[in-house]
Amino acid sequence: MDLGLTGKVAIVTGGSRGIGLATASRLAGEGASVTICGRDADALDAACEQLGLRGCPVLPFKADMADARDRQELVDAVLAEYGRIDILVNNAGTHVRANLDDMTEDQLQHHLDVKLFGSLGMIRAVLPAMRNQGGGAIVNVVGQAARHPHPDRLPSGITNAAVMAMSKSVADGVARDNIRVNTVCPQYIATELVDSIIENEMKKRGVSREVAASGFTRANPMGRLGTPEEIADAVAFLVSDCAGYVAGSSVSVDGGYHRYVFG
Repeated sequence: MDLGLTGKVAIVTGGSRGIGLATASRLAGEGASVTICGRDADALDAACEQLGLRGCPVLPFKADMADARDRQELVDAVLAEYGRIDILVNNAGTHVRANLDDMTEDQLQHHLDVKLFGSLGMIRAVLPAMRNQGGGAIVNVVGQAARHPHPDRLPSGITNAAVMAMSKSVADGVARDNIRVNTVCPQYIATELVDSIIENEMKKRGVSREVAASGFTRANPMGRLGTPEEIADAVAFLVSDCAGYVAGSSVSVDGGYHRYVFG
């Protein structure tokens, strides 16, 4: 299927690894001009080299989504290079395992700064360009902790739920500008982040990798982790004209983990 992304200009935050890297590769492979950002310059360079070898060249930009100046400089740089922004994928995030007793306010604030204010700030930064050019598409990648709060993942649960509420509110506010905002909600995906979580579980519980990893797959009807490419496929569809009437929606890409019939 031709998604019609040739000539589109895209920004993918948190694009140097995992879901962000796979999304950048998918969009670039469809013919979009993609800029990826992240906090680690070396990781960005490695990602660009990897994508270039696949025939999917992208531009790197070092930026921290918790920093308003970095966000604006990123948007300004893309506009200076391409003159427009058609697609924004807010993928940057962070993770810390903490419950009510051991979570610090700084940990929660950092989650909010990167994921909530970072995503909202990027949307506000690209909106003028999208409005001037007659439209655009935005996807926020939001973990399943928004729908399935866990006592040991309190910062993620609070922050992701806030991002979901923000996404729906913004979607309603900009839909008549021909700007579509949607969310993609992965469950556990085979990325470096999940790998590090599994390693922490091994140390905390004193169990093997197989036992620790099973805690992330046994409740999933498909019995496995997802792949970054499976999330990227959903994102690519949502930002394309093939999803032209999809706005304000939340799409679970989780192997059936989401158990609700309604909601």
